[in-house]
Amino acid sequence: MNALFPNPTRIRDRFPALSQSTAFLDNAGGSHLPDCVIEAMTRYMRTAFVQTGGDYRASQEATQNIARARGVVRTFLGDPGDGASAGDVIFGSSSTVLCYALASAIAEARQKAAPGSDLARRDQIVVCTAGHEANVGPWLKLAARGFEIVPWQVEWDARERAWRPSLETLRRLVGARTRLVTFPQVSNILGEVWDAAEVARIAREAGARSVIDGVAYAPHRVPDVRALGCDWYVYSTYKVFGPHMAAMFGRADAFAELVGPNHEFIDRSAGPSKWELGGANHEGCAGVSALWEYVCWLADLSRGRPYERPPAELSRGPFLEAFEVIRAVEEDLQERTLAYLRGKAGVRIIGPDRPGEHRLCIISFVSERASPEQISRHLASRDIGIRRGHAYSKRLIEAMGMDAAAGIARVSFQHYNTHAEVDRLCAALDEVL
Repeated sequence: MNALFPNPTRIRDRFPALSQSTAFLDNAGGSHLPDCVIEAMTRYMRTAFVQTGGDYRASQEATQNIARARGVVRTFLGDPGDGASAGDVIFGSSSTVLCYALASAIAEARQKAAPGSDLARRDQIVVCTAGHEANVGPWLKLAARGFEIVPWQVEWDARERAWRPSLETLRRLVGARTRLVTFPQVSNILGEVWDAAEVARIAREAGARSVIDGVAYAPHRVPDVRALGCDWYVYSTYKVFGPHMAAMFGRADAFAELVGPNHEFIDRSAGPSKWELGGANHEGCAGVSALWEYVCWLADLSRGRPYERPPAELSRGPFLEAFEVIRAVEEDLQERTLAYLRGKAGVRIIGPDRPGEHRLCIISFVSERASPEQISRHLASRDIGIRRGHAYSKRLIEAMGMDAAAGIARVSFQHYNTHAEVDRLCAALDEVL
């Protein structure tokens, strides 16, 4: 067997939820948890479920647990920990919550800025409306706090026959008054990877900062915040084999302009603690840390190396190796599914209809024969789970001239899905399309 295609049974055995009969093909909404993540969270709650910052052993372990989780996220995101791109990682209950906290802090910073200063003058926010509402809605609401919101919508690329946000349009939108540009690295409807590094560069050259939504990217590829050059990067840990939380990386100099929302007596020098109202979720952090164990296991499995336990020292290597497995497996599943949908009369794939380097395993489509609701309900009757609707990208659906109430049918894979599940999907779709 190809080294990049380990025995799928061994992978699936690490995910307890997959012992059920359901074919879980809604992974863009949230991935399942490997056993080591579940066990780490349970172990933490059994042994160190106390407050942080105390002098006793269990409290010190709780403190170290959160610090370790930040380290795992930093390593995953490619923060080198030094130089201009070094920064902090903050946790929250969702990407939406983290973006709202950041938006509020940016508004307060401008209100408190000295008249005539750069922060006071920059009163425009360019919002790419093609993304998930988590990185759209919080910024649109700043119109009520004195900001001019500049929508950046998708445009039809006739040559590529694709809906995309145009970089040329962005260059015209940014200027001396631009404070921030927000952007999705991948559309959770179209499944296409967009040039977030160029967006960050355009913003930076205009003296503005950037927020990149990596929620749909991080489950499939290893992010690299240093290469992207963005100021903030947010993703959902529950879509990357972890607990229902989110993480946001922010460059140190970007965070330094702001004051987090936590209690006044908590000094801003406290770093992430100033941003985490009520503190980070302790057992969730234990689960986030356990991602390191799973990626080390998957990397060793793919290379045929014996596995005993993950090394204590964090490094990028296992992440890169493990996610190369994820990429290879997903591209294979994606190719099979897209080929099937291309061959169905009356079906339109929403997004690129061929696999490739810039396409991820998020496949949306509509049919002339059945509505997204009818498709989803029929598949559910066959014990197959997918997603229907606008998937919180309502503005993108509307910009493409589609009915947001109906939306699309969306199939999304992870590396624990199999050829047999694709076959089940296609057989069930044959009954309704």
